[in-house]
Amino acid sequence: MPAVAPLLLQPRLDPKPWGGRALARFGLPLPGDGPIGEAVITADEATVRGGRHDGRRLGDLVAENPAAALGDHGLAATGGRPVFPLLVKLLDAAENLSVQVHPHDAAAARQGDSLGKTEAWHVLSARPGSLLHVGLRPGVSAEQFAEACLAARGEAADLLRRLPAVPGTTVLIPAGTAHTLGAGVVLYEIQQPSTITYRLDDWGRLGIDGKPRELHLDQGLDVLVPALRPEPIAPVTLAPGPGRRQLLAACRYFALERIALVAGEAIDLTAAGTPQALTCLQGGAAVRTDGGEVALTAGETAVVLAGSPDTRLRATAPAVVLRGWVPDLAADVVAPARAALAAAADIVGLGGPLPDVGVAMAGGLTPSPTA
Repeated sequence: MPAVAPLLLQPRLDPKPWGGRALARFGLPLPGDGPIGEAVITADEATVRGGRHDGRRLGDLVAENPAAALGDHGLAATGGRPVFPLLVKLLDAAENLSVQVHPHDAAAARQGDSLGKTEAWHVLSARPGSLLHVGLRPGVSAEQFAEACLAARGEAADLLRRLPAVPGTTVLIPAGTAHTLGAGVVLYEIQQPSTITYRLDDWGRLGIDGKPRELHLDQGLDVLVPALRPEPIAPVTLAPGPGRRQLLAACRYFALERIALVAGEAIDLTAAGTPQALTCLQGGAAVRTDGGEVALTAGETAVVLAGSPDTRLRATAPAVVLRGWVPDLAADVVAPARAALAAAADIVGLGGPLPDVGVAMAGGLTPSPTA
């Protein structure tokens, strides 16, 4: 594949019964006056805005040469599928989301040629008192939770653990975790490229069409892992250099980093064997590769395909950027965290409930996707 400039993507804005209008604060032009719940940024159907690939779908560019576009790590994360491996979204939960669970890779494959869905949340803003509901409360059995889901009156959420939704909080949610996002939270989400969600309880409300939304009790309860209880992740601050860089989460499927730069600062973000997604939350930045450069303002995301040497991020104004990529856990996570003298427990903690970072830290191979 010839040198490709960073791709500025046009997000898809999805109406949701639980959505609001808060995504406009991140520079997204919201259509109409109805509730918008998600800005879906890096899906296969996302379109490129500007440059020589203007109007083309991200999925089509990947399909032309998957090995060059995704690299070894990207292809490993998708099980060899020619699919962009990082699904990035911005979510506005003006009301509570449904109680839900996602399948792991093996269970998703039984539903068709699909991947499972492990994801991470990074809270951008929250009304006082807003909550994240993740994992069953200690002492709650799978049978009790199933009974509450079958009642379909919103009682299932009462059996989930409640975490304060504080801006800056990051939680890694493995497939199999019962969870829901509480009202009043706006967040960034990075996940495996899967659309499978098993809705277990929807608070008894109606969808935009005026009908109850479908529940998926048999499939969802079948993949539930009651012991999964994710905790907020303590960020790992990397060694001093240009900007302030913090690792927020990491696993075999993705890593997430927060980068804060003052105007004029620049850093190297060249990554071997993986594409990257760079989302500007504040200020302005420019992303450059050997193929060209794009400018980012708040709410915009650029994708850098694998095999792009000399990738650099430069702040054109004081900027905050979230970077997602498929990591070499030993080289991209463990080594820089150790160089920053981070505590071993904090490094392992980047993986949340998953063992991935701990295995890499011990010198082992990254485990295969959950069976």
